[in-house]
Amino acid sequence: MTPADTTDRDAPRELLWRLRVMQPQITQVWADSAYGGQLINWSGSFLNMTLKTVSRPRGAKGFVVLPRRWKVERTLGWIMKARRNVRDYERLP
Repeated sequence: MTPADTTDRDAPRELLWRLRVMQPQITQVWADSAYGGQLINWSGSFLNMTLKTVSRPRGAKGFVVLPRRWKVERTLGWIMKARRNVRDYERLP
């Protein structure tokens, strides 16, 4: 969760920084093409981490299965099958 005044382009810097501190063995990260540009250079120079973007093929129309992204979508689908993860059924934490 990020504050409303934080843009989607600024939020990954904090996330990648925390990832590097908590899991230093991770050296390669896949991201949506919206996170390209300066974030790729920043992650390489400051964090020594390779950020690769996944983009749609040129000329593709309609739904296209993108490499690497389907794994995330599949995992989210598995998580949502569990009743407790779909809704907050507990009254008290």
